[in-house]
Amino acid sequence: MEKLSFIKRVLLVMVMVCCGSVATIQAATVTKYDAVQQSRYVTITGTGVRLRYGPGLDYGYYKDARGNTISPKKGSKLELLGQDGDWYEVRYGQDVAYVFKQYASLSSAPAKAQPSSMVQVTGVGVRLRMGPGLNYDFLKWKDGTTRAPKKGERLVCVGETSDWYKVKYANGVYYIFKQYAKKVR
Repeated sequence: MEKLSFIKRVLLVMVMVCCGSVATIQAATVTKYDAVQQSRYVTITGTGVRLRYGPGLDYGYYKDARGNTISPKKGSKLELLGQDGDWYEVRYGQDVAYVFKQYASLSSAPAKAQPSSMVQVTGVGVRLRMGPGLNYDFLKWKDGTTRAPKKGERLVCVGETSDWYKVKYANGVYYIFKQYAKKVR
């Protein structure tokens, strides 16, 4: 009998949706989702925040090639794609990931961009990494072969660490080892 009443409630909701009488339900939820629709970014507010494959603790989290947890730094801004319950759906590199709302806040502006400079690739077959280190995976084609910029190609540099340039390439942001690139104007 309990299952029957649940089925009746589901059917009733479906009929209400089809007839357009969900305005009262929508009015109650609009304010909750307006903030998400107006925001384009999520700012990470915690440290060691895990990026999950799906919206829940049952989903695994992103790891690098050595099995270390990949965590964006506190204050990092990630592009907001949507919301699923208590989870924000965000873009992380070229991947889609989920961040628990408790460890992030909505924001409408990206991090302030520093003046961009250019980096010229000096090597052949240089791998672009997902993070600043050899333990991060590298950019690949669908067949698994290395996808690399050509020698002499200029890439926009958006940051750097002691050994790596952070560059834009193929609609993504990657890292190139400084030994295989040089700054140019």
